[in-house]
Amino acid sequence: MISRKQRFFLIAGLLLSLLTLPQQVLAQQTLAAIITSDLPRYQQAHAAMVKVLQAGGFGEDKLKIFTQAPNADKMSLINSLRRAESAGATLIVTYGSRATAAAKGEIKSTPLLFADVYDPVALGVVKTLAAPGTDASGATSKTDLALLISSLTAIKPVKKVGVLYTKGEEGSEQQLAELTSKGKEYGFAVEAENARNPQEALTLAEKLAANNDALFLTESIAAGLQAKAIVAASQTKNCAVFSQIPGLVEAGALLGLEAESEEQGKLIAVHALQILQGQKVHLLPVREGKKITLRINQKAAEQMGLTVPASVTSKATLM
Repeated sequence: MISRKQRFFLIAGLLLSLLTLPQQVLAQQTLAAIITSDLPRYQQAHAAMVKVLQAGGFGEDKLKIFTQAPNADKMSLINSLRRAESAGATLIVTYGSRATAAAKGEIKSTPLLFADVYDPVALGVVKTLAAPGTDASGATSKTDLALLISSLTAIKPVKKVGVLYTKGEEGSEQQLAELTSKGKEYGFAVEAENARNPQEALTLAEKLAANNDALFLTESIAAGLQAKAIVAASQTKNCAVFSQIPGLVEAGALLGLEAESEEQGKLIAVHALQILQGQKVHLLPVREGKKITLRINQKAAEQMGLTVPASVTSKATLM
């Protein structure tokens, strides 16, 4: 039997241990997620992150997840970010360059994690991948554009490439600039069109497909929302669509070099677990995806009368 004195010291010890725990461990914490335009690749990344958090002990009893799916315009994103901070978020998670860039300018004190960001250093969100130097870290989805272009030109020689992008979406603009630079190296001209909304994206894509040998879709949200329709329209004009957008090859594009969306979510989930347990975000390096796949749509190649050389198939996943 435990004596009254022993019981007193046992209860006192338990109370003392509870008082010395970090406050965020004692109370239910809130994670706010900004899933811009509810794009499928962002949804996939988010679902993967939530699954890892739950497996790591942060179920609904310990962590409230507050999700928002604002439009891609700056004011909608800012309003969502303000609501996240007003909700007392312990951590804010953004998917894509557009939301992450908005968070960089809006969030004052809440730690930020990002996923599916093409180049967070060029975006100005972190100083370097190894040492962020700010209250932000996450996962980059950047892939080797040179590999994508060299694979395309091995399948289909191109002299003119159309590019669909959206001005003001930093990731989209980064990809346009990079492709334009590579065009000089590979000997093709670039014709770019600015898609301000999904309907305009489809109209401009049809125009570009009619005038160019290939069409490159940047990570423009307007283009992503019309991806299947753009691919279908381009096929009628025998224009090869290629991109770094996950899932586009399954939609009928000829070629894609993709960072897996689910892996992006899993990568930031590890960081989220650390932050929720008290780690400082500026000490966490930006993580790079390992599951990056060159995909080729054989049916699309056949429809355009193209033969995929062995030098390309040896590096790719055929679909």
